[in-house]
Amino acid sequence: MAIKVLYRISDGGNPKVKLSNASKKACLENAGAIFGHSNITLFADNCGNQTLEMVQNLGFEPHLISLGNAMSWRHVAEFGMKSFPDDQIIYLLEDDYFHLPQSASALEEGLEIGEYVTLYDHPDKYMSMAEGGSNPYVEGGSENTKVWLSKTCHWKQTNSTTMTFATRVKTLKSDWPIWIEFTSQGFPNDFGAFQRLQGLGTWENKIFGPKHRLISSIPGLSTHAETAWLSPHTDWSAL
Repeated sequence: MAIKVLYRISDGGNPKVKLSNASKKACLENAGAIFGHSNITLFADNCGNQTLEMVQNLGFEPHLISLGNAMSWRHVAEFGMKSFPDDQIIYLLEDDYFHLPQSASALEEGLEIGEYVTLYDHPDKYMSMAEGGSNPYVEGGSENTKVWLSKTCHWKQTNSTTMTFATRVKTLKSDWPIWIEFTSQGFPNDFGAFQRLQGLGTWENKIFGPKHRLISSIPGLSTHAETAWLSPHTDWSAL
């Protein structure tokens, strides 16, 4: 069963220094090449004519929305839950990521280990707060974790990721009240959501029943395009 990619593109967002080759067009073309054009459903949130013309020229007919960051994520997730069966893998993907060729198979492998999977190996997971990092779980250049091996790569349990991740429809449905809680402001609180889902921090020992694990590929098989926080050990500028 092919992975279904729910792709959000927007002309909004915070200004960040990004890879010179990571235009919205280049990131979308990369996703199409990796996951298959026909497996991508595209949502255009607050997009102008130039962006809409670009995605249409690439063969996508976008769902037009004007909801902002958190509400557009909710809309896309709700679309996935209504449109696909419970066992379907969905990949909620933002418009500023690059992927390596083995990304699709890796996501499938990862979801045999954890309920949530990211291919983005965040550099902040190796930088303590004393060294200028912002993640409270990182000490001595590492977070406490477990490591697994699949056919494509190694995986580690990680404490958080962005709003770009893969899961199964049934998992998203079961956790939907949590996602509603952490997408109630203008910007999603992804860090808070994954603490709640995994029983970390203030949620430790407060969750009854199964916790849901988030894992990250090591090395990263994708990256966010912001130059300050690229997945290590890949020359993403060469894609």
